[in-house]
Amino acid sequence: MDAKTQRAHRGRLDRLGIPRPLAWGFPGVLIFMIGDGVESGYLSPYLTDQGVSGNGVALLFTVYGVSAGIAAWLSGALSDLWGPRRVMWAGLAVWVAFQLLFLVVAVPTVNYPLLLTAYGLRGFGFPLFAFGFLVWIAAATPAARLGSAAGWFWFAFTGGLPTLGSLVASGLVPRIGAYRTLWAALLLVAAGGLIALLGVRDPTGGRRLAPQGERPLATLLGSVRIVWRNPRIGVGCLVRIINTAPEFGYLVFLPIFFTETIGFSLSQWLRLLTVMFAVNIVFNLLFGLVGDRFGWRRTVAVFGGVGCAITTLLLYYVPTAAGDDYPLALLVAGLYGATLAGYVPLSALMPSLAPQHKGQAMAALNLGAGASAFVGPAIVGVLLAPLGVAGVMWVFAGLYASSAVMTTFLRLPGETADRGRRPQTERAAADVAGLAARAGGTLLGHPVRLRPTPGQDVELILFDVGGTLYDDDCFAQALYRAACDLGGNTVDEAEFWHLYDAQRERGAGSLHRAVAAAFVPGREQELRRLTRRHWHYPAEALYPDVVPVLTALAGRYRLGIVANSPGQVLAALERDGLRELLTVTALSDDVGAEKPDPAVFRHALARAAVPPERALHVGNRLENDVRPAHRIGMRTVWMLRGEASHAPTLRQLAEPDAVITTLTGLPTVLARLAGGDPPGGNAAR
Repeated sequence: MDAKTQRAHRGRLDRLGIPRPLAWGFPGVLIFMIGDGVESGYLSPYLTDQGVSGNGVALLFTVYGVSAGIAAWLSGALSDLWGPRRVMWAGLAVWVAFQLLFLVVAVPTVNYPLLLTAYGLRGFGFPLFAFGFLVWIAAATPAARLGSAAGWFWFAFTGGLPTLGSLVASGLVPRIGAYRTLWAALLLVAAGGLIALLGVRDPTGGRRLAPQGERPLATLLGSVRIVWRNPRIGVGCLVRIINTAPEFGYLVFLPIFFTETIGFSLSQWLRLLTVMFAVNIVFNLLFGLVGDRFGWRRTVAVFGGVGCAITTLLLYYVPTAAGDDYPLALLVAGLYGATLAGYVPLSALMPSLAPQHKGQAMAALNLGAGASAFVGPAIVGVLLAPLGVAGVMWVFAGLYASSAVMTTFLRLPGETADRGRRPQTERAAADVAGLAARAGGTLLGHPVRLRPTPGQDVELILFDVGGTLYDDDCFAQALYRAACDLGGNTVDEAEFWHLYDAQRERGAGSLHRAVAAAFVPGREQELRRLTRRHWHYPAEALYPDVVPVLTALAGRYRLGIVANSPGQVLAALERDGLRELLTVTALSDDVGAEKPDPAVFRHALARAAVPPERALHVGNRLENDVRPAHRIGMRTVWMLRGEASHAPTLRQLAEPDAVITTLTGLPTVLARLAGGDPPGGNAAR
């Protein structure tokens, strides 16, 4: 495939909303889930024919369901600990190993304890594999395309189980028999698993997602504690339970309602169910795309919560009023399947509520998915006798309506109470446009030099901390205090600040080294250690343009920091409401290297799984920020404040891609780097 064809292929994937680095995972999941779903339509009667009692089959399926529910939670928790790729490998290995035990030993001997063990433990397989990939999607996909990517996942997942899986079984069982069809399912699962795991090379899946230094036990417990540690995650878990609890509940009593009360045949009911799920598959994809444009939270609340509340009542009252009007029943079943897909953006919303603990957030989401399989039938079991079919349908409609209300509380970091998540759309664009408009016709609105590279859109913006987000004077004061601690009366204050200003104007060389040479020769390392001890960022050191700009940009880009600042900067970012906007933090203490070493930048890019040409670094030092970032292929913006030179030369101004004096100029820079007009039209010209 030549370069032009490759670019066209990438362009098609981008337009479809499929993340290119993860592209092979989607067909892999589809084939895996087809194999997993092959048995769904006939395993129960097949086992009964082999001599297993009805109660025995029911217990078999119950144990399988419990295993799947636990594995759904573990897929997120273990992804935090091991990384999604290992979790997927574990899921594939579990599925294959216990299916072999099931087919080679348990089924031929009809040994019930062995059947229960093999089939029950196999239930851990598909959630670890499939939901492990969903966590991978959440960790690696830029926010602007996360809803679309989640839609493609659910399209593949539900397309395989049960839809295409049942279709494959209907073709194979009459030709090769039920037992051999189970072997065919094993081959499909193995093929799908290998396609995904060998085809996806994105590095995000190969490492743990939990913050560096977090202990394994804390990581596992955190995937449970996050439900009450972050109340929005707890609410999202409840919304996910409500999403499919009625669907599982319907399977308990609607077959009887439609066949005995309405008068449809069993075949008609099964076709109605098929239409419901087939429409749901298509709309899973559609609402993923809609969510990225209309807003994740709004899509879930309006199309999911309110939509399902209405279609649930239609599902009961339309057939009740119209009788055995089958086309009309098919219509309302399709409407319910469509609105059920309105919850798809929840898979994008949940990890974005906890960007530092995406695996934990997905564990809570998947826990809700597993719990819904029990909650729905339990509600039916308790309420069907006293309330009847109509009463249960009203209860389910009420739950859907309550989920719409709950969703309004799922505000993302940086959002205000009156607006929803609208990445890559009018809301985020309007915020950015307003900032760009305030830039005016200065260096802010007219960056000194730009090298537009159309087709290489920025996905990740990395920021230096001192001089970019916080006043650099915090570092200067810490350095002065450390020098005084070591040198005492030998450190003349006026001489120190003269040296500091001269070094800053030079724009090159180590301040630590220069100060140590002048005042405490031979004690540079002690000076560095003491400086870091005194180095703090109080709230008043935060530049006033930081919060509004980063909040606006977080709706369209992934954000991070690359800094030589000490670890205590994370507490300052947490205090000021900024840490939750960041998906990447690369501090020299954690990386083991300091800027200008490009290793710090490469570490951040690897953590974000973003190539350098799609990343931008904003910093105020040419030597530490602009030059090393540019050297590895990143685009750069020079921030003229803090330690930056107050009188830059033309040669210095030519080094970065753009120059700004406040962050409000950054939106204009981003637009022009992409080869487009700045947000807000001519406002910034």
